[in-house]
Amino acid sequence: MVIPHIWRFFILAASWCVVSAPAHAALQPVVIRDIRQNLFSACFSSDRDGWVVGELGRVFHTTDGGKSFTRADTGTRSAFLAVACLPDGSVVVSGQKGMMMKSADQGATWQSLDTGVKRDLLSLSFPTAQVGVAVGDYGTLIRTEDGGQTWTHIGLPANIELPEEVAEITEPGDVLLYDVEFPTPERGWAVGEFGVILASEDGGKTWSAQKSPVGTTLFGVHFADGQRGWATGIEEVMLHTTDGGQTWRKVSLPERAGFVLGIYDVSVQGRIGWAIGDSGLLLRTVDGGETWTRVDLPIRLAANWFRGIALTPGSSGIIVGSDGEILLTNGDSYQELKGPS
Repeated sequence: MVIPHIWRFFILAASWCVVSAPAHAALQPVVIRDIRQNLFSACFSSDRDGWVVGELGRVFHTTDGGKSFTRADTGTRSAFLAVACLPDGSVVVSGQKGMMMKSADQGATWQSLDTGVKRDLLSLSFPTAQVGVAVGDYGTLIRTEDGGQTWTHIGLPANIELPEEVAEITEPGDVLLYDVEFPTPERGWAVGEFGVILASEDGGKTWSAQKSPVGTTLFGVHFADGQRGWATGIEEVMLHTTDGGQTWRKVSLPERAGFVLGIYDVSVQGRIGWAIGDSGLLLRTVDGGETWTRVDLPIRLAANWFRGIALTPGSSGIIVGSDGEILLTNGDSYQELKGPS
């Protein structure tokens, strides 16, 4: 199976160094400017308490909404590609070759979880403290009912329809899944290669394929509730549904000069939302995701990609990406945390 260029880069870049280290050290304060590793994912458990993960086993914790961070020692330097904040205050991180770890004490200690898979786990979602779903490479979809202690492999649905040009060379069950999200304990969605959109109505036990208007890769999915959702992908694709995915439509985005870029993730909280992508791509909505405008970033960020976004119930949030770049959002405005050198 062909892995799109951007994730080949992410995975290769994240593989540079893998060594062991103690997993029971106190969290250490970090200087924001010293965070230089690529960052892939973020989550918030409250308006102030959040987590960011990235290359070289980096796990950063904030208790002030992203203004300052401490670094947790998980005992590995293998890349973490996803993080999930659980409703009970614990946090789960996942990464390459099925790696997954959990902390129930604000990052002071970490427990390795046996996922039963050896594929890269690219996204996590825990609708409850006990039930969680992870997705990743080669059709990997696993589910837990005990907070991550044990995992069950879930097969992809038989009704996945692939584009004609790839249907003869790719098995539907091998589709790479990039993102998963559960806005409610019962309803969840996952997206991936070839425009695939999967939906579950029973907490991830079973899945069905939804009709997608595109055949190109989808990287991110977000639902504000059980009905209104967005999916984003390669070639600046953004899809929107208002009926729980029964129908999806392409969103018209403002054009820009130059290359067509990938949109890697999207999040909407109330009237405010952000979508992020390659080469400094930043989109903003102030009407609940109905329309979007481009946000001009400083030219020095033109080469940076943004991969992870998390918004709090108060519409503040954090956007993370390459070279340790971090943006804090507050309503419809943003702040570059590191600022110019």
